[in-house]
This record gives sequence, structure tokens and C-alpha cells, in this order.
Amino acid sequence: MLLAFLILLLFSCAKKEPEVDFKPIQIRWNLAEGEDETQMPRKDECVILLTARLMAEPAVQASTAGELSYEVTYSRSPENPEILKFDGICRDLSIMDKPECRWEATCDADCKIVVNFHNGD
Repeated sequence: MLLAFLILLLFSCAKKEPEVDFKPIQIRWNLAEGEDETQMPRKDECVILLTARLMAEPAVQASTAGELSYEVTYSRSPENPEILKFDGICRDLSIMDKPECRWEATCDADCKIVVNFHNGD
């Protein structure tokens, strides 16, 4: 009986992390013209982190589109080649005026992701 109580106490005290909802998206990645992917050693890590970030973004979560599919062009930032720049647009032109359909993102040398949506502008 004491063992059952201790187990119950242990599980009731366990800290639970809030669940994060993810909206499934499809992304077609395109290297910008004139860029050399070998000069982007963190590209794969940035792509993985950016994909996860986009799926959790409020604008994407609130989308009424059944499935979002993006065309994304990536390159090194002209101002700082250590920063990767991503430009995303929805592949479905009929929803291009939606806030989730146009965005820019950066991934710095520490793989910190910043996403800015254009909010239909």
C-alpha cells in the first residue's frame, strides 16, 4: 500500500511539459542561383529547425488551408555570409493573400531561427 502511494505521489509530482501542436506542411527547398551549398555547413540543421519552427508558428497553426505547401529559396545573407536566409511562399496561388503564405527567415551561426511573416502585404 505504501509503495502504491509513493508511486502515485511520484507520478503526480512529475512536471509535464505542455504539448505543442504542429500543422503538417510540405516544403520544396531551392538553392538560390549562384549559391554554393558547400559554403553552408549548417544548412541541414537550419532546415530541420526551421521546418519545426514553421509547423508551430501561430500564423501556420491558424491557417484554414487544409495543407500548406511552400516553395522556399535559400541563400547566404549578403550582409553576413554566416547567416542563411530563407524566403518562403505558398505554392497554392489561390491563397497567396493569407498571412501564412509569405515569410522570410534567418538562421545564424548558432542556428537561431527568426521567422517574419508578411501578413498578406
